Amino acid sequence: MSYNRALTLVVKEKDQLLSLFEDRARNDVGLRKKAATLGSLIALIALVVGSFFGDRGFLRMVAQRERAESLRREIEMLRSENSRLAVEIVALKSDPRAIERLAREELGLARPGETVFSIREEEPSPR
Repeated sequence: MSYNRALTLVVKEKDQLLSLFEDRARNDVGLRKKAATLGSLIALIALVVGSFFGDRGFLRMVAQRERAESLRREIEMLRSENSRLAVEIVALKSDPRAIERLAREELGLARPGETVFSIREEEPSPR
């Protein structure tokens, strides 16, 4: 084998190896891009899922707003009941007729000589 022929073979082998390394390098870059894209996509999905279903997510926020509104209505109802009871307390402290009315309605009391009739509602019979 001549020197020129051997040199030609070495150069061809070198070119083939360089080509192989370049292909691998291109594939590695493509693989890195795919991995980065996949990682970004997974992070985005986790962020979206967390924003809907997490402890501070959208669905929890909606449920908390509904609960807050329910509590506001309950507070308003209790304030109204407190106001009504405060008026009744004032009436019971100052008006003897209010005391008599309460004794008749709540306790079933009557004046001497009066007869108290108690009407009970029938419960529907089970079928």
